[in-house]
Amino acid sequence: MTDTIRRSGCWMTHTDDRILEYLYEVSTATAWEIAYEQGVVADRRRIGRRCRVLVNAGFVNVVEREGLNDEFEITRWGELYLDGDVDAELRRPLPAMRPPDKVRPGWWAGFG
Repeated sequence: MTDTIRRSGCWMTHTDDRILEYLYEVSTATAWEIAYEQGVVADRRRIGRRCRVLVNAGFVNVVEREGLNDEFEITRWGELYLDGDVDAELRRPLPAMRPPDKVRPGWWAGFG
């Protein structure tokens, strides 16, 4: 990993960079391990959601373990992003997450 300028996408957060950097250093890790190493154990669910977003963008792979928490590993695309060779704006996660201000209220679907 070199000290180059990364081209992050509008869909990314600062947490995504920290996740990718940690996964670059280790081979695989669970969301809990990533949160623990970053000192944000209380936010481990958010870390897990961000890992899934990175999976949908192709920057991270899921290593499924039966009966245990899934592990995540960085892909070649993730490494290229960290090196500044990939513009993350061009690698949008699919399916895209719905922005919080675009969620319909419960009464819209007849639930509330």
